[in-house]
Amino acid sequence: MRLLFSFLLVSASLARAATAECPAPGDLADGIALRDDAGGVTVFRAGSVPGEVTETTLFDDNTGFFIRSAGGLLVAESHDIENGEAVAASVVLTEFDAPDTAFPVAEGRRRELTGTERDAEGVVTAVSVVIETSLMRRVLYGDCAVQAIPVRVTYGYEARPAEVEYLDYLPEFGISLFLGAGEAGAAPDIYRILELFKAPPE
Repeated sequence: MRLLFSFLLVSASLARAATAECPAPGDLADGIALRDDAGGVTVFRAGSVPGEVTETTLFDDNTGFFIRSAGGLLVAESHDIENGEAVAASVVLTEFDAPDTAFPVAEGRRRELTGTERDAEGVVTAVSVVIETSLMRRVLYGDCAVQAIPVRVTYGYEARPAEVEYLDYLPEFGISLFLGAGEAGAAPDIYRILELFKAPPE
């Protein structure tokens, strides 16, 4: 129910797009939101420990997904959302060896990590992660200009093809905006962020 209520608040804020306020450093504690061209609204909030970020993405049909991560780069927990509630069977927990080596995020770096993923049935899968960053640039999302470091994250698995995610890391806020993903070597599915704004209260 809380997720549904948050979604309704975000929807109401979009109806007042003309008065939407751009986020400022420090706003993560109260929430930063975005709207993309797939119809999703994502709300970022500070997690329970320093550097942790939660992301809740919801669509018009009240489906979506939840992610808990370090800076939006190293996902620690994820699950789907249906009817405003978590789908228990979709929960995946991830642990990385030496995750602190991925931070701070800076331009022109390459970091390699290893870890494990555990699904809802308890099946454990080994995973390797390569994080590559490019030069920081200024990006305009809607009416809001921000500094962004382009990031390419490659997930490697033994039993299935590698997956690549493309993100913009925003050092002012300590979050990563998802731009697209696909199998390694294939054309990715790309999403366009239409608006970035301060989220309404929970």
